[in-house]
Amino acid sequence: MGKLFGRTSLLTRLVILVFVAIVPAVAVMAYTQHNLRDGGEHRIADEALRQAELLNADMANVAEGARQLSLAITHFATVREGDSACGTQLAELRSELPSYAALSVIAAEGRVICSTDKGAGSVVNATAAAQIRDLIRRGGFDVGTYIPATPTRGAIVPFFLPFAQNSGKPALVIVDLSLDWLGAHLGELKRPANSTIGIADRNGVTVARFPDHDKFLGKLFPLAVRPYINAATRGNAVVTGYDGKDRMIGFVPASEAPVGLFVSIGMYLPDMLADLDRVTLQGTLLMITGALISLLLALAVGQHFVRRPTEVLLAAARRWTSGDLTARAQLTEAPGSEFGSLAAAFNDMAGALGRQQRELQELNATLEARVQSRTQDLTESGNRLQVEMAEREKTEATLRQAQKLQAVGQLAGGIAHDFNNLLTAIVGALELLRARLPTGQEGLVRLLDTALGTAERGGKLTGQLLAFSRRQQLLPVPSDLNVTVIALSHLLGSTLGRSIRIQTDLVQDLWPAMVDPSQIEAAIINLAINARDAMPEGGVLTIATRNVPLRIGGSLLPGDYAAVRVADTGTGMTPELIARAFEPFFTTKEPGLGSGLGLSQVHGLAAQSGGDVRIESKPGKGTTVTLLLPRAKSLPIAVQSDAGSTLQATRRRARILVVDDDCDVRQMIGEMLTESGYSVELAAAADEALAILQRDGGFDAMLVDYVMPGTNGASLVKIVRSLRPGLRILMMTGLAELQAGEEIGTENIIRKPFNVATLDERLARILARPILQAVQGGVRAGAA
Repeated sequence: MGKLFGRTSLLTRLVILVFVAIVPAVAVMAYTQHNLRDGGEHRIADEALRQAELLNADMANVAEGARQLSLAITHFATVREGDSACGTQLAELRSELPSYAALSVIAAEGRVICSTDKGAGSVVNATAAAQIRDLIRRGGFDVGTYIPATPTRGAIVPFFLPFAQNSGKPALVIVDLSLDWLGAHLGELKRPANSTIGIADRNGVTVARFPDHDKFLGKLFPLAVRPYINAATRGNAVVTGYDGKDRMIGFVPASEAPVGLFVSIGMYLPDMLADLDRVTLQGTLLMITGALISLLLALAVGQHFVRRPTEVLLAAARRWTSGDLTARAQLTEAPGSEFGSLAAAFNDMAGALGRQQRELQELNATLEARVQSRTQDLTESGNRLQVEMAEREKTEATLRQAQKLQAVGQLAGGIAHDFNNLLTAIVGALELLRARLPTGQEGLVRLLDTALGTAERGGKLTGQLLAFSRRQQLLPVPSDLNVTVIALSHLLGSTLGRSIRIQTDLVQDLWPAMVDPSQIEAAIINLAINARDAMPEGGVLTIATRNVPLRIGGSLLPGDYAAVRVADTGTGMTPELIARAFEPFFTTKEPGLGSGLGLSQVHGLAAQSGGDVRIESKPGKGTTVTLLLPRAKSLPIAVQSDAGSTLQATRRRARILVVDDDCDVRQMIGEMLTESGYSVELAAAADEALAILQRDGGFDAMLVDYVMPGTNGASLVKIVRSLRPGLRILMMTGLAELQAGEEIGTENIIRKPFNVATLDERLARILARPILQAVQGGVRAGAA
């Protein structure tokens, strides 16, 4: 196609364009004519069916007349008595009704009682007698089939009506409709021009037709029509008639009562569509004539308004191609016309090319200096790009490490939650077993103590896992890190050994840090032990504090932070080891000398507290770990301990409701409380606990697990507060997702695993509080 148009002149293209523009209009007109013809055919079909239904209604009237006549004959006295004298009455009646060829009354055994047909015998043949008996057996008015003419009468269609004579014997009235009369009757009916009317019995034999009634009477209907004679419903069809022409017929099948005859009207389609086809032909000729005129006008206009201006532009373009940029296209077109605008644009382009050619010649002299300047700019841009790429790679590495630690932390937190539930049952069982051993079983006591110690180490291990996963329960308060470091320096002196010299570098006016005091102590101890292990030959351990204001925080929000730095003079770490330092269970120590959770716990504490931990190290030059903690908004407060004797005084035989979905944990806590002297009832779910509380209001406290399927512990507490405002609550959690002050007060939370003494002390503590204070401590659960 591209090669074809490449060899085609502009004028020819214009003609093609006009032709292409005409094609859609021609297609639309052809489509419209097609739709008009299709619509005309549908209208013809609807009219044919309507006319067939009108003819069927007329035949229904004929059938109803025959039925009424038959019914009247059954009331003649001579007929009901079976007297042959009834023939006189039938003859008089027949003389007044030219539409009927004969009237007859026949007994059930086939004897002709009376008839107006002079050719009828006294007894019908055996076949007719059998048909009469069948008609009498069926009962009711019925329509027969075509019967040819005889010497005494013309062709007929009989109508039958069975009745009972006075003697009780059955008989049959036969009314023979004259088909000659029916043919003449069809000719009198109003019908569409050039249409044909055809009526057949249920066997497809023609009983009436217009026109040419006598010609087709008694013949079978055309083969194409026969499938519709006994069809289930009325409708339309295009069929071929006796004359070989296609007609649109509307028909009512013989299967439809009460007529029992096939009625059809056919319309010759070419005659019906002649006017529409004539209009279509006229429109087509006009359309072709208009297209030819449009093409001729396109040729004339194109020659004057397209071809001549194009030749002028081509002549100017050839001069520009040869290098003559001073040439201009001279057109007589108005400046605002398309070719005038095109010529002006080409002339402007030639002028611009001339100017650019002169400027290019001038720029050649300064090209070397410009290239050198551009090269320097590109070099500087490349250096900046390398710096930005390096920073981006560093940021992406930090992000990948954070995502990796987050995924591992989520896994570790889930394991710790399930492990805490197991440890709760194990610790409780071991303690109860130890308490119930008889005296003199020192060997078993040592075994149980060993098992208890191992279980406690498992509890600490899960605590480290929760710390790494940022799911441990923290109690952050404003804390003085200088006081913490001074207190720990004395403890570390005996723990790390004499080969390690400890020195502190504490800043004055240190900002208070918002952190859990016990957890920061554990973090500093972990860092100190790691430093000791990195200095097997001894060295210096330096613990320093600093105020760190961050304006660009990187992974931290900008703000003020208090920092603790633990530095050693040990072996140091490679970049690869630093990248994996915070992974749980990763350690460079020999098997059995470390769990690999120390730095993981430090990282979890920092992240959960809103801070960060950073490592600076080089092989052979020691390691510095900096722990950044957010600055507290208030000054540190002193922590006062509870008087143990007061808590012990509250002990009594209180009633405790224990709610936990874990069967082993629930049973073991019940045993632990029973051993301590409490009256205990157990519930496996929130619904069961609520049912117990509604039935029994005598409980002093409820010990409930936080994580349960369905209604969890916090939701259960809200409901219980509305039912029993005075009930004391102690919430158990192995996941430790509860933060201090959320869902329920910190003093009402006990963390799994716990032993008998811890559980007894916490229960005694909440039972010793007045009811009003206990209610206020749990209101936060209802408001959460």
